[in-house]
Amino acid sequence: MSENPHEATTEPGGPGTGTPGIMAPGPLRADVVVVGAGITGVVTAQLLADGGANVMVLDAGNARTTTTARSTGKLSVLQGTRLTRVARYGDEVVRAYLAANFAGLGWLRRTLEDLNVPVENRDDLTVATTAEQVADVDAVLAICARQGLAAQWEEDPPYPALSFGAVRLPGQGQVDPLRMLSALRADLRARGVTVYDGARVRQVLRRRSGVALRTTRGTVLADRVVLATGVPPGRLGGLILRLDAGRSLLTTWEVTDPGALPPGFTETMSITAGPPVRSLRTANGLLMVGGEGYTVGREPDPARRLAALDEWTSTHLPVGSSHHAWAAQDYSSDTGLPFVGPAVPGDERMLVATGYGKWGLTNGAAAGLALAGRILGDPVEWGPVLEPWARPARPSARTAATFGEQTKGWACAVTRPTGQRAGARRVSRVCPHFGGVVRWNDQEQSWDCPVHGSRFAPDGARLEGPATEGLAPR
Repeated sequence: MSENPHEATTEPGGPGTGTPGIMAPGPLRADVVVVGAGITGVVTAQLLADGGANVMVLDAGNARTTTTARSTGKLSVLQGTRLTRVARYGDEVVRAYLAANFAGLGWLRRTLEDLNVPVENRDDLTVATTAEQVADVDAVLAICARQGLAAQWEEDPPYPALSFGAVRLPGQGQVDPLRMLSALRADLRARGVTVYDGARVRQVLRRRSGVALRTTRGTVLADRVVLATGVPPGRLGGLILRLDAGRSLLTTWEVTDPGALPPGFTETMSITAGPPVRSLRTANGLLMVGGEGYTVGREPDPARRLAALDEWTSTHLPVGSSHHAWAAQDYSSDTGLPFVGPAVPGDERMLVATGYGKWGLTNGAAAGLALAGRILGDPVEWGPVLEPWARPARPSARTAATFGEQTKGWACAVTRPTGQRAGARRVSRVCPHFGGVVRWNDQEQSWDCPVHGSRFAPDGARLEGPATEGLAPR
């Protein structure tokens, strides 16, 4: 698959930029270390710096490798049918969740305007593409009505395939996520915050006086750490057992005949209410199409998924050649709500933000507001609703499937304990995180773990996920 098509913004070299800063000899110290320089990390760091904290940011990769840069760039509080899952906890929880996302959306609009990063206004649509999905769309509309949102039913939405109606919410937006992230990182540098790229955290140790982070580039000591890495590294507090790793495919296309698009299509962005999921928007003369998501490591033929997405696009939209194709990874929680707060109950030294369920831009900005407010002693009103331990775990069929993958994987490890691909060394197929057995992803040329979503290059080098080490050589 080709690389992320979003516009590249080159940052100057040196600390806090796209090239790695040089860590001084001996342990570095900060009041707060933020691990992860995606949307959550940069918002948290900026707010902490504004509040007078000595803050440092560590990232295992660079701006381009973040989940933020690989996202669809949608800024929306409608979020498909997610509100129906949140609503099972009652209207007060829905109200708090919406307040969080409106806060995140508002902060991004204001900040990006100051940084001269355009946010394009779009109405967001949740579209029913089958008769069965109408009930879900009706439920979204009813929730919006109870919460006072200006959503409306649309009988004939500007959608290119068969539809049975949609919910439209005006006043949402879209942005080039890499351009946004690069601008926010540059703004951090201007505020004196150092961003160390290429510094992967191997271990977080809780100490009486704070935390110690062992990284690939040295040790860092701090009073607190914020783990804004998409998923917490390692096994912190068992929180990983409550998360599922999902991968989504995205493509961009040349539109050969814009006049053949449904009237009003370019003024909206949309997502279907159910499978097959199709997420659509236009930007800079290109059409972006997403969908065909799957659980990491459990899809036997990812190439088939991409082919299905390409075939649907060519069938329903006036497109020419495909420009780019890539995949993005995100995590969903067992409650359907983000986890923003202590990784371990009652321990304020180690805070996390994860579980955005593929709606990470507004949720990520909201998480930054909540985490910074918590640390600076000015908590947001809606923060407690998002805390990881605010409600008990909800074991589900997906939880059982995860344990099943871990168990049956060992039988495979006995018969085929190693793997090798052309040009790469032979590696152990046992994931160093929780002992799951990785499977080869021919589409992305990676070893993927079906248990908790860690991914590795053909030679075993770690790519992403909760694993802190690569696959062992054999």
